[in-house]
Formats: sequence, structure tokens, C-alpha cells
Amino acid sequence: MSEKESRQRLHSELAKAGFLSAEDYAGAVRTQAEQERLKQETERYRTAVLAAAEAVAALESELSGTEWLSPEDLQEAIMTTRGKHEELLGEEQSSLRFAAEAARLVASVDRAARQAGELEEKLERVQDIYGNMKGDNSLKMSFERYILIEYLEQIVAMANVRLNELSGGQFQLQRSDRLETRGKQSGLGLDVYDAYTGQNRDVKSLSGGEKFNASLCLALGMTDVIQSHQGGVSIDMMLIDEGFGSLDEESLHKAIAALVDLQKAGRMIGVISHVQELKEAFPACLEVNKTKEGYSTTSFLLK
Repeated sequence: MSEKESRQRLHSELAKAGFLSAEDYAGAVRTQAEQERLKQETERYRTAVLAAAEAVAALESELSGTEWLSPEDLQEAIMTTRGKHEELLGEEQSSLRFAAEAARLVASVDRAARQAGELEEKLERVQDIYGNMKGDNSLKMSFERYILIEYLEQIVAMANVRLNELSGGQFQLQRSDRLETRGKQSGLGLDVYDAYTGQNRDVKSLSGGEKFNASLCLALGMTDVIQSHQGGVSIDMMLIDEGFGSLDEESLHKAIAALVDLQKAGRMIGVISHVQELKEAFPACLEVNKTKEGYSTTSFLLK
């Protein structure tokens, strides 16, 4: 083969391989390492293509017989799903509102429970105070009775000043702290101290005359206390109805002397009695006489 033919054949082969010239071919020649790299890339590509083909075949097998929805059906399904979604969102919002309301109610119930507990504690304290005030205590003494006891103590103290003189130093009244029976309130009872025996005893054990003297002294003591507490109030008149007939002569004279002293101190003392000694002791008397005709007459006796 001539050189010309050889050159023509070379150009023909280069053209078939996609080269324009021998220089292009020379520039495309790769080293052994580059050729090995390209070979490996080619193998990986072929492997990936085969795997993709297998995956396509598997999907085609899996989807075989599947009914494909039309765009209209897909749109309807989307709208239905969207409606359910919005419905669920609405239910979620309602649930959140209910939860918030439930939390508010729980908080209100907790506050009410705390307030009820506080009110129960206050009620218990008020009931304790009320019970003590009405006498539900170990002393069976109400608040009202406590105040009365305070006044009674003052009355007894004032009464004893006169009773000491009328009894010749034998008797002194004392308020009793003994508990009464059958649920009765205590604290307003009276005992009497007998200096002759050195013992206390119930005022019920006093004789008639002794009781009268004690009663008279208590009445006078009460007027003294009332006047001391009421400031400008003055009790200038006192009426005594009977009782003098039960006194022995010595006690009667002492009682009369006490009443005369009160008169001298500026008080007007009126005595309702049939005892002649009293009639003689006072400078003025209103005498009441019953007639046979069934009516009474009165007359003043001035000395």
C-alpha cells in the first residue's frame, strides 16, 4: 500500500472515530491510568442503569392493575381531604377553648375551696366565741353574766360597808363561783362569810332578820354603784316594803339608824311597814287606816 493510500485510510479511520485530524486524535489519547478510571466509571454507570431498570420493572409490577384517578377525581379527593382538615382544625380550636374554660373553672373551684376553708375557720372561731359568750364553757358563764358579775362585785363591796355595821362585824357577803346544776349559768350566786365561825355559807342559811339586813345593804349598794357609774344621775328617794317585822330589837335599831343616816345624807327614805318603832323613828308618816265601810283613809303625821 502506498503512502498516499495509507494517509487516506488514516484520515478515514479518524473521521469514523470522530476526529478531524491526527492532532485531535493525539490530544484525545489517554494514559493507562486515565483509561482505567474511565473504565471503572463506565462500569458503575452500567450497574446504575441496570439497577434503575430493575426498579422500574418492580414499580411497574407493583402498579400493575392500579386504577389511575382522573384529574377531576384527584381534585375532588383533595377538596374532601381539605374539608376534613378544616373540620379537624375547628374541633381542635373548640377543644382548646373547652380546655381553657375547664382550666378557668378549676381555678375558680380552687379559689372557692380556699375561701370556703377560710370561712369555715372563721365560722369555727365565731362559734367558739359565741359559745363562750352564751355560757358554753367550763364556768357556765355567759358574756352578759360576766358583765353582771363585775357589777355585782362592786355592789357587794359597797353593801359590805353597811352590812359590817348592821351585823356587828359578823357577816360579809361574797360572790360565789360554784357551778349551778341542770345547766344553769353560774357566777351570780352569793355566799356569806360568818366571822364568828370563820366559814362561808349559803345566804339561804341566814335567818329572816339577817336576810333583810343583807337585802337592804345590797339595795343601798346598788344605788351607790348606779350613781357612781351614771355620773350626774342621783337616786335621792328609796322605798322599802316590809321586812322590818322579822328583825330583833337590836337589828331593828341598827337598821333604823342606817336609814336615818341616809336621810341625813340627803336621801328621802320611805318605809312601808306596820312596825311601831319605825313610825316613831321617822319625822313624817303617811298613815293608812281601813274603815268598816270597806275603804281606807290616809293622813299625814308630822313631828
